[in-house]
Amino acid sequence: MISYSSPDGRQVETVRVALAGLAVRATGYIVSAGEHPYGASYSVVVDAEGRSRRMTVRSDDADGERSLSLTRSPGGPWIAESATGAAPQPELDEAVDIYLVGSAFAASLPIRRLALNTEAGGSAEVTVASISLPGLVVSPVLHHGRNESVSAEEARIAYSGPFGDRQLVVDPDGIFVSSEGLMARLG
Repeated sequence: MISYSSPDGRQVETVRVALAGLAVRATGYIVSAGEHPYGASYSVVVDAEGRSRRMTVRSDDADGERSLSLTRSPGGPWIAESATGAAPQPELDEAVDIYLVGSAFAASLPIRRLALNTEAGGSAEVTVASISLPGLVVSPVLHHGRNESVSAEEARIAYSGPFGDRQLVVDPDGIFVSSEGLMARLG
């Protein structure tokens, strides 16, 4: 189990992660007590090549409960399933990774697939299938990452995207550890 907290303690995340090479199975929970409080649970499946295959998310807030499953079979389109039905998402064709906005752990998915945690100077620009919380709106979002340094204990990744410029610290497995002012692993 991995747990994260925001510096003010108003957002926490706990995730159980199983790794097998680049493959990942994870189940997590997020609670946000910010200006617009919400809770969310999620599960994600990543295949042996590091490609996100499915994320299922449930969220609730003052406006009600929502659920979404975003799935992609090899060579197929992304399909979003919710209470209103299932629909292909052609705008996500370029996306290989899924990013759950508000999840510290989700930042790990493209870093692991692209091995950005292994070699200083490595960089990538990726389009991710971004899922908002608590609304569960899906959209393609461009993220940039560059490995600034690697040691036996951690790698530092310069991140740039719609949420600003940040430095992400990841462990040797490429799992998110911290980003100053955002979230940090507990314990």
